[in-house]
Amino acid sequence: MAHHAAKAQPSSAQQSRRSPAPLRLPDHGGVQEPRCRSGVRSQAPHPGPANVPSIIAVHGLGADVDWSWTWKDPETPGRHVKWLQDPDMLPAVVPDSRILLYNYDSRWHAKAPKVRLSLCGEELIRSVRDFRQGATARRPIVFVGHSLGGNVIQHALLYANSDDDFRHVVMLTAGVSLAKIVAWFSRFAGSHDGIVRDLSYDDENLMDTLHHFCRMRNTLSIPTSCFFELYDTDYSKKMLGVGLPSKRRVVDEASACIPGLERISLAANHSEMNKYSGADDRSFQSVSAELRRLCAAASAVTLSEKPEAKKCLPYLFIADPYEDMQEMKRKKGGRAKGTCDWILGTNELTAWLGDAPDSTSPPTDILWLHGNPGTGKSTMSMFLAEALSEAFSKTPYKTLAYFFCDAGYDTRKTATAIVRGLLLQLVQQHPRLIEHVLPKYEERKVRAFDSFDALWGMFLKACADTASGRKYGVVDALDECEKDEQDTLLKQIEETFGRDRSGAGRLNLSILITSRPYPEISEHLQQFPNKDIAPSEKKKKYTQGVAAKVAQLLRDKAGGIFLWVGLACQELEKVASRHAVTCLEKIPPGLQSLYNQLLDTALQQDEDRDTVKRLLGFVIVAQRPLSTRELASACHLYQDEDEEERVQFMTETIATCRLMIVVQDEKVLLLHQSVRDF
Repeated sequence: MAHHAAKAQPSSAQQSRRSPAPLRLPDHGGVQEPRCRSGVRSQAPHPGPANVPSIIAVHGLGADVDWSWTWKDPETPGRHVKWLQDPDMLPAVVPDSRILLYNYDSRWHAKAPKVRLSLCGEELIRSVRDFRQGATARRPIVFVGHSLGGNVIQHALLYANSDDDFRHVVMLTAGVSLAKIVAWFSRFAGSHDGIVRDLSYDDENLMDTLHHFCRMRNTLSIPTSCFFELYDTDYSKKMLGVGLPSKRRVVDEASACIPGLERISLAANHSEMNKYSGADDRSFQSVSAELRRLCAAASAVTLSEKPEAKKCLPYLFIADPYEDMQEMKRKKGGRAKGTCDWILGTNELTAWLGDAPDSTSPPTDILWLHGNPGTGKSTMSMFLAEALSEAFSKTPYKTLAYFFCDAGYDTRKTATAIVRGLLLQLVQQHPRLIEHVLPKYEERKVRAFDSFDALWGMFLKACADTASGRKYGVVDALDECEKDEQDTLLKQIEETFGRDRSGAGRLNLSILITSRPYPEISEHLQQFPNKDIAPSEKKKKYTQGVAAKVAQLLRDKAGGIFLWVGLACQELEKVASRHAVTCLEKIPPGLQSLYNQLLDTALQQDEDRDTVKRLLGFVIVAQRPLSTRELASACHLYQDEDEEERVQFMTETIATCRLMIVVQDEKVLLLHQSVRDF
């Protein structure tokens, strides 16, 4: 079962050739419009504001749009429960929404349409565009898909994202949930298989589509949930004579769920996943609760378009950190090639980024880089701002904001200026976060941005939004701020982060601060992980000749990859200075070459090649670290083994991936973020 939430903007209506009336609303007085062969029609029209969510239900394979969502009481003939329409069902759970049905020809046996899934997706998007006109065109959308309907929605959003006329539907998507149907139907009917031929679990096109969808979903930070059935479905009566297995599960956990995303089981078989006996039905309660959550998220998306939002952002602005950084570069000059690279491989920064796979480097929320005048603190901050911005642009999981303090500018030496600068960057990168700013602005107008406490509250609420990933802030040269302003920010950081927040209590925010090691700063930050900014080669006190050879080898072998330099410097710290050159000569040049070597070795065994590719693919697109059991389900491996053997076999299979992925605390992790980029 699938749920997708999106908001579309108005566009010109075009008449669909296949669906002369793609979307329509039944009259409340009982007069129904003529039934169309395909398209959208309303179950619960809502005359309210233009920003209320529209729920569009997309039925599954071989289903009738009128009965697909209807439960028939086996004990009381004639009693039907329509959970999308009955007042005590979904309309009672999400009263501020409009509920619609989408119909399409999903026949798969005799007289099946010769149409591909991708075309079904295009037709859905066009029907939605044609139906939603005027004020309703700006309403957020929650897609609900059962069985094949989930695949149709998936193709629809991918198509919309590739077409300028429809991209707005995806760009403002607020939630997605997918289920996949396996293609065992098509093996028995003997008819045209266009609509189901690409639904086999191992079909390459289906897997590619899933990965493309995952990347789109991750890039746009779309909340997603998946439902799967717990019981087999009996098809012996319906499919008599076609040789179909009498009972089996159509959508199991492995095929219904996107790795790493929310997965919810329903105590039902495949045909009952979208039919509920009443408001007390547990499956209905699970599904409706998720729909309520997605509708709430969808409503929040529209806030960025409110006139108040467009007015408040200029007031929030106080400085442009990017322009400030460019100005600093002109004043200080560019950094020498290879300098600062070492910091990326340090345990402290790796733990701060949350990339450390070993338990000896627990994640940290605050990292203090300190150094005396002239040690390159601001150069390091500029390097981190650029390197992390580039790295984070390739993943939906992390968002970076930075601020450069300067005693020479009134707009860059106060605690409120720092928080305003960081908060504005977060909202600029994720417009939906404006919902955490508007309440205070509407209450106080521009004065809301003069209060440090009000700003800090908005900032923490914006950072807590998990759909937009983890937030990272870099604050350079805190010692440039006035003493009182330093105290204000440092005391707040100490109060917010000073408590034990390991595990579930950890905040969704990490802050890196650079400054001189002044006592008034140290007394607040010394409790957090910290590191002297001086590079490792200075600490080792190499002779001039050894230092020159080490520097040359680092430049020659790194291939421009900063992380390689950091890892190499870590190795250098373990050996005496007389062995430094030999140590570097033995390290493979460049991460690309190293990863290529690891991957080539892992793929040498023919029997493991496809498994390794599948494992790496799922670990990369997963929204969160997967357990070995979850990864086995996602990759459809060892499904017939008992639990002990399943875990053991998966552990051995993971080992064949060499060092590309590792297991820590029963979770499967990438060796490092650079593996994802590779």
